[in-house]
Amino acid sequence: MAIRRVLGVTGIRSEYDIMSSVFRAIEAHSELSLSLVVTGAHLSPGYGMTIEEIRKDGFVIEDQIESLIYGDKDSSRVKGLAIQLQGLVQTIARTRPDILLVLGDREESISTALAGAYMNIPVAHIAGGDRVVGNVDDQVRHAVTKLAHLHFVTNQESYDRVLKMGEQPFRVFNFGNPGLDRLLQMPWLTVSELSQRIGFELNDGEPFIILIQHVISTEIDQAYHQMKVTLEAIEHLKIKTVLSYPNSDAGSQSMRRAIKEYEHLPHLYTAHNIPRLEFVNLMRHAGCMLGNSSAGIMEAPLLKLPVVNIGNRQKGRLHAENVQFVQHNVDEITSAVHKALFDEDYKKLVANCTNPYGNGKTSEAIANVLASIPLDEKICIKDLTY
Repeated sequence: MAIRRVLGVTGIRSEYDIMSSVFRAIEAHSELSLSLVVTGAHLSPGYGMTIEEIRKDGFVIEDQIESLIYGDKDSSRVKGLAIQLQGLVQTIARTRPDILLVLGDREESISTALAGAYMNIPVAHIAGGDRVVGNVDDQVRHAVTKLAHLHFVTNQESYDRVLKMGEQPFRVFNFGNPGLDRLLQMPWLTVSELSQRIGFELNDGEPFIILIQHVISTEIDQAYHQMKVTLEAIEHLKIKTVLSYPNSDAGSQSMRRAIKEYEHLPHLYTAHNIPRLEFVNLMRHAGCMLGNSSAGIMEAPLLKLPVVNIGNRQKGRLHAENVQFVQHNVDEITSAVHKALFDEDYKKLVANCTNPYGNGKTSEAIANVLASIPLDEKICIKDLTY
């Protein structure tokens, strides 16, 4: 049997960290070979030049496509998508992989799915079917589902939703969220080691907060105010906080401006990029995750980490008992954080929560399907079940 060539497409730190365990599993499979297209925020100094992390991980980089437009308008992101699509088509035409692989709901997912659909190359899409209200990413995710040929969903609700969208059952697999795999695979750091590695004093037994907050595409004009409210809460709480800068969405520059206004706080540490080893261990040791990152919804339950989700970004998404939802209000945020850190009854509830996104053994199962599913005419000729 010929070795199948998989071309993965990655555009940003957060998505790459989820996909890294899948890439490892593909590399380790005797019947698969892997190379990557690196694009988007990975190539931006303003977002940490995270292509260097990919190089350190040792993956073959097939191509680099500079597509990120460093702007804060709603048009910037879609212009970047157009640049990315053009470059990606050229790469695919040159390499002619057997399978294209992409995660989620950002520019790289829709550009990959469009290219694969038009060029008759099977697209394997991870994390389709999720429901999140109020963000363009939700529409992109469902559009990618209709363009893609293989669906690796992360939970039962999404599995059912993809089938309701008319996708044929032989295309859909529910193996869980591969982002959980890294939580089990990463080496363990003590609090002292973690503190030394990031250059910020953390102490055993002293609770700290991880803060990750992104822009909502329908609330770009409110991004500065929303970030400022969260940081006002951090100022009032006076609890050590590790903040990871927002994604490269429209409005993120406004959020960065707000962050700059609070970086003087002695109990606040900020980073443009937190490497995977340090990030996973921050999640292991933190008392609470704050903001609106999908990591709080999909990955934190495995670590029994309490989450305070602010605003509408994860509204409607399947979640476990570890998540409190609050609005952009200082009092609501501070009250929820206090509950997460100091309410013993609530902490017991979180300690017993179950993760609806799998058990951390997803990546190998995905690789096995990519190696074994027939890549015949049937895979590329899609039909509706209704």
